Amino acid sequence: MARKQISLMRAAPPYLPALSEALRKTWAAFAESDEDLVRDFRQRRDNRNEENRSAGVDWIGNRVRPAPAPHRILVTNGTMNSILLLTCSLVPPGNVLLTEELTVPQIYTLAKIASVEVQGVRIDKKGLIPDDFERKCRKHAPRAVYINCTVHNPTAYVTPTERRKEIAEIARKYGLQIIEDEAQALYLEDLPDSFATIAPDISWYLMGLSKYLSLDVRIAFVVAPSERLLANNLERLLQVSTWHPEPVMASVVTRWIRSGVAQSLLRSVRTEIRKRQAIVSELLSDIDGFRGSSGIHFWLPAPAGVDSEQFSRMIAEAGILVQPSKLYAGDCGARFEGIRPSVGDPVDFAEIRYAVEVIRDIYYLFWFGSVP
Repeated sequence: MARKQISLMRAAPPYLPALSEALRKTWAAFAESDEDLVRDFRQRRDNRNEENRSAGVDWIGNRVRPAPAPHRILVTNGTMNSILLLTCSLVPPGNVLLTEELTVPQIYTLAKIASVEVQGVRIDKKGLIPDDFERKCRKHAPRAVYINCTVHNPTAYVTPTERRKEIAEIARKYGLQIIEDEAQALYLEDLPDSFATIAPDISWYLMGLSKYLSLDVRIAFVVAPSERLLANNLERLLQVSTWHPEPVMASVVTRWIRSGVAQSLLRSVRTEIRKRQAIVSELLSDIDGFRGSSGIHFWLPAPAGVDSEQFSRMIAEAGILVQPSKLYAGDCGARFEGIRPSVGDPVDFAEIRYAVEVIRDIYYLFWFGSVP
């Protein structure tokens, strides 16, 4: 009998029937309304669309305080598109972009496209280590730092407010811009202040919808420090249409946010994710270094003496696909050996439980030579 294969690779929200129902009702509403969908097919919705920008303010909610004026909002064709746009705008070719030493793998690809060098800053269980951050600022004279520290990908930490304040002070001291990616912040209830709230003059805040609703909802909102900086930094790129949101999807997302449908879908996904993470914690919480989260992935260190690729390969041979931490280290060796499984793709609770039981058993086999 073939071994059952389950992928925990994609950091995706779970599929819920409510999403299909929302789409069905939206298409029906468009068909029955006086709105001209042909108009959306014939013209792009660029950043001059006030309705889209205002929807962005609503979606971001109180993560940026005080609430940004719509003219500080940039609406883009998704999170990765936004990061590339900001990297090209804020970091000249040949200069350095700092990141956490483990960061989203696509950052390395985007940096190569922008001809930018990536340097990693050491992290601990709270995020960027301030001393090493300042050391890297002195050594490399970076122009910006990309930070993904609210349910960090991959290690799932959440950087507390006081640590963020330390990082912001150092960034301001050395003239860095902060690119803050809060891909999963809306899953949490008790949140630290965002960098955009702590240091609004140097922070470029980013939040999309793909990690909350569906990976194919490729709309993201960027909050710039000011309207002037938004215009100055992006003026040379304004005529390039690839970063503009797809017009029909922008119409759908704006309607959903304005009507509360997006928020309702988010609540449903959040409830589902917490139930899935509860199963994960039940099975793995006795393993030293395990870090669960309220988001769509968790972190499990590899057994002592085992590297992340070896650990993930053994798990894959048992039918469960996971991401090894080496993917997040770029060309540098990873100081942290572990895996980042996602809880979104399995179809139900039973599949989650089965997959995590397999991971737990393989961990024990490495550690103890047998399953307890």
